[in-house]
Amino acid sequence: MTGGGDKGIIVSRSKEAKAIGVKMGEPYFKTKVEHPEAICIPAHHSLYHEISQKVMDTIRDFTPDVEVMSVDEAFADVTGFNEIHHTSYTQFITNIRNEILKRTGIPVSIGLSSSKTLAKLASDKAKKTSGIYVIRPEVDKILTKIGNEQIDTVSGIGKENFKHLNYNGIYTIKDFVARSDSWLKQTFGVNGVSLKHELLGETVSLVNPLPEPPQSIQDTAAFAEFSSDITFLHSTLSEHIHNASKRLRMWDGYCSNLAVMLRTKDFAVYQDETKLDKPTNSEKTLRKAAHMLLDKLYKRGVIYRATGITLAKLSFGKSRQFSFFDDNEPEDDKLSRIIDQLENKFGAGIIKSGS
Repeated sequence: MTGGGDKGIIVSRSKEAKAIGVKMGEPYFKTKVEHPEAICIPAHHSLYHEISQKVMDTIRDFTPDVEVMSVDEAFADVTGFNEIHHTSYTQFITNIRNEILKRTGIPVSIGLSSSKTLAKLASDKAKKTSGIYVIRPEVDKILTKIGNEQIDTVSGIGKENFKHLNYNGIYTIKDFVARSDSWLKQTFGVNGVSLKHELLGETVSLVNPLPEPPQSIQDTAAFAEFSSDITFLHSTLSEHIHNASKRLRMWDGYCSNLAVMLRTKDFAVYQDETKLDKPTNSEKTLRKAAHMLLDKLYKRGVIYRATGITLAKLSFGKSRQFSFFDDNEPEDDKLSRIIDQLENKFGAGIIKSGS
């Protein structure tokens, strides 16, 4: 649950919560009435990122080729590591799972197969078994295991595509892969053809351990209780600036534009943005600019439910673009980087900047 208190909404559900009908995005006060037996836990995003980093680092100890998709999902290429470690692939990924559990206490699910699409399907099945599920690459074995699964269980098949597939008589994975490449390309483009071959066990999309940097960085959250207190709003905004600027520095990034968002009790959204004097990753500089925008947006007597920050027009590392007439290099905040190192070692919030 994000937000906290009766103002929060459901952002993640256990299989038990799904079974009793708890809906994603549902307001907590509604869940509390309709499902009094449900246990709702406030979200702790900084903790999730910290644990996620430990999980990903553990996987990288087994293979360097890890493509992080989100805070709780990654693809890893383990090709050949069975021979290096003189074990089977199944035992190798079991070792990964055991080590993650040992280091973090998190019982992850791992799917093993010869393509990303099949590995994702296997991972979903692993959640309902022992945490490990293998789909072997032989076509007959693939179709025996997952051929009768509904096609919308495949990652990337949205509601509209599912309706269109059903209209054309395609309901299962077996139905989908039975269609010709030419028909799939004409109907769904090259991605439809790629998906078919991935479902047949062919490696079409390789694991990319070098993720693309973000185009913008956002940090926002609803309050546990509504507030019109300007001091409280400034305090929450400082947290968002800290989180967003830390992620920016992790990418060795700099931002040139900054926007601040205020959401009222009635869900009206007010936003303003500013162009910074020069690209920066300095928390101090970003904080000063953001709080000036907040003061402009704030209306006395209005009750607010959330604040947020967006860092935009980002540049990274050596790709930074300088103006021909600008002698000033982007501002790289060494103090903020030291604070980042301390938080990474000792935990979030171990040290804070003064107001």
